[in-house]
Amino acid sequence: MRKTETPRRIQLALPQSLQPDHRDQRVELDDLRSLVTISRTHPTDVGERQIIVRLDGGDATRLNFGDTVTGEVQPGRHHLRVHNTLFWKNLHFSVEPGEHLEFIVINTGRWWTWGVAGVLGSAPLFLTVQMRSRW
Repeated sequence: MRKTETPRRIQLALPQSLQPDHRDQRVELDDLRSLVTISRTHPTDVGERQIIVRLDGGDATRLNFGDTVTGEVQPGRHHLRVHNTLFWKNLHFSVEPGEHLEFIVINTGRWWTWGVAGVLGSAPLFLTVQMRSRW
C-alpha cells in the first residue's frame, strides 16, 4: 500500500566542485541557472525500498516514495548513478545553461513479484529511470 504523505523536499548533495560560486558576480542571472531534479513520485512505483542516487560522485541521497530532490549544477556533462541495491543505472547527460532536467526514478514489480514475496519473504523490484527536460 502506498503512503499518501506530502512529498518532502531534500537538498541534493553536490560535490564541492559543483557548488555555485556567486562571489564574483555583480548581476544575478536566475534565468540561466541549470537545475537537476530527481523525483520518486510516479504512480506506478510500488512504494517499497529506497532508491539511492549520486550525482557526479557526490554524497549518496536516499529517496523514499514521494521524495523529490533538486540541485543547481554547472552546465556541461554529468554522471548520475541510481540503484535500488539490486539494479544499477549509470546515466551520462549534458545540461545547458538555463535548462532544468528532471529524472523520474521508479521501482516496479512484475506480475509475479508479490507471489514470490509472499513465498520467499522478498522479491526483486526493477528500476526504471526516465529523463525529461523542463525548459
